[in-house]
Amino acid sequence: MKLTDKARKIEQGILDRLREKGYKLTLQRREIISILAQDSSHPRAADILLKARKRAPRISVSTVYYTLAMLKKEDLIREIEFYDMDNRYDINVSNHLNLICEKCGRIEDYVNELPLSSLDIEQRSNFQPFRFRLECYGVCSKCRKSKK
Repeated sequence: MKLTDKARKIEQGILDRLREKGYKLTLQRREIISILAQDSSHPRAADILLKARKRAPRISVSTVYYTLAMLKKEDLIREIEFYDMDNRYDINVSNHLNLICEKCGRIEDYVNELPLSSLDIEQRSNFQPFRFRLECYGVCSKCRKSKK
């Protein structure tokens, strides 16, 4: 799979950070990181495993979960947790809004400026936020079109 410049930059940044922290960069870990860097769909662990097995057929489920946990611990990915569907993984660790379709489960990033900033929250409540988890549930454009 050909990496875009953006995906290559994301992947290299993650690899550099892990090297600095002293982590081993095995073929399996590099493959998982490459998949995450290229996939903005917020994949499930099972999706990552299927893609990784195309290039590293012996990769195990536990390797995928262990690597995802390590990346999450190092704040290199975010895990979006759900009670009614599989957790998903987001390579975009900036504060942003996730748009979640309740019909098909698709998740996409809201790319516009957030309606409320950290400074606004702090000024209005005297609470200093440092990380957001913002989700908006509804129906995506594809599901709305197929309904008609």
